[in-house]
Amino acid sequence: MIISSLMVNACGNLRAANIPDAAKDVELFLCDILKCKKMDLYLNSRNIITEEQTNTFDSYIARRLKKEPVAYILGKKGFLDYELLVDKSVLIPRPETELLVETCFDMIRKDVKGYEILDLCTGSGAIAIGVARKYPFVKVTASDISKTALKTAKKNAELNKVSGNIKFLQSDLFRGLDKEKKFHLIISNPPYIPREEMKSLMDDVRLFEPKTALDGGKEGLQYYKEIIKRAPYYLHPNGFLALEMGQGQVNTLKTLFMKSGKFDIIKTVKDYAMIDRIIVVKVKNG
Repeated sequence: MIISSLMVNACGNLRAANIPDAAKDVELFLCDILKCKKMDLYLNSRNIITEEQTNTFDSYIARRLKKEPVAYILGKKGFLDYELLVDKSVLIPRPETELLVETCFDMIRKDVKGYEILDLCTGSGAIAIGVARKYPFVKVTASDISKTALKTAKKNAELNKVSGNIKFLQSDLFRGLDKEKKFHLIISNPPYIPREEMKSLMDDVRLFEPKTALDGGKEGLQYYKEIIKRAPYYLHPNGFLALEMGQGQVNTLKTLFMKSGKFDIIKTVKDYAMIDRIIVVKVKNG
């Protein structure tokens, strides 16, 4: 079938099903199948693709019509300047988490020997891998409660050639860690969607992404409370904690940190939609 006809038909079908960004999805699918760049699709729009390629494309469209996310269909997602393998065992990495990683880049001290970071709820390994790629001297421990998520994270570390810099650990937050272990920086993008809001998430998210990586309990604060309670025992003096947070949670989290009496709030960072998305705190000494 001719590429241009294939694109027009597929875009029409996706738009009829109220799929947003239909043209972008079609371009991503064809670029993946044809191993080409977006520009090539339009330069060669009159080219005919094989029956096998057409069948693969049709299968992608059929899955997208069921609201399956593009990243799961393709089995990969770009993050910062690298690529991650993704499947239904892990949350699809988002731009907000890129912001979290970039925020942490500015906090890592090159002059500290044996600098160690803990990535809680690592999922696909996006945060741990981002740090390990940027700062090869840093030792990273990446933990997750899910065995299948850790399997994907390990594959991603191998793909990005940082396996030697990251120790993967199955753990429910801090429970599987050595109680004497200390870190200079703890980073986490924990589940933070309030349980009642889970029902109203977009179909792409609600039907396909792992609920355990989304559901933050009744108020969306379950994991934050545990992290705030336990993190001081795993941080070096003057150690930092950086968390991604949900929309509208910043003031509640500030209150929780202040009530704990164990942290000084350093800063909050807004995302690209001007929503407070990252909070950075420093553990108090003594």
